[in-house]
Amino acid sequence: MALAFYILVAVVVGLAAGLQVVVNSNLNKSADLPLTTLMVNIIALVTVLVIYLAFSRQNPAVLKNADWYAFTGGLLGVIIVMGSTFLIPRLGVTITTGIIIVTQLTFALLADHLGLLGIRHISLDPTRIGGLLLMVAGIYLFFR
Repeated sequence: MALAFYILVAVVVGLAAGLQVVVNSNLNKSADLPLTTLMVNIIALVTVLVIYLAFSRQNPAVLKNADWYAFTGGLLGVIIVMGSTFLIPRLGVTITTGIIIVTQLTFALLADHLGLLGIRHISLDPTRIGGLLLMVAGIYLFFR
C-alpha cells in the first residue's frame, strides 16, 4: 500500500511539474523572464511560508548543521524556472520537458552510481543504461 501511495505522489508531482512549465510560459507572455521568475518564486515563498507556519514546529536554527551545498536548491530552482520558461515558446513543451527529463535521469544515474553528496550508492548496470538510451531515442523521435 505504501508503494502505491508513493507512486501516486510521484504522479501528482509529475503533473504539477508539467503544468508548471506551461503556466510559467503563459505568465511570461505578460512579463519579461526576470519578472516572471520573480513572481513564480514569490508565490512559492508565500506558499511555503504558510505551510511552515501552519505545520512545522522546527526551529530554523537546525539548518546551521546543513552542508553549504544544501542551500543551493533555491538557485537551482531559479535556473529551472527561467530555463524552462525561456525554452517552452522556442522548443515546445514536449521537447523541452523531454530534454530536461533525460538530463535529470542521466545525472540521477551518475549520482546514484557515485553516491554523490552522501546519497545511497546504486550501481550503474547495462539495464539502467539501456533505459536511458531508450529515453534518448524517444526524445530524438519527438524532434522528427
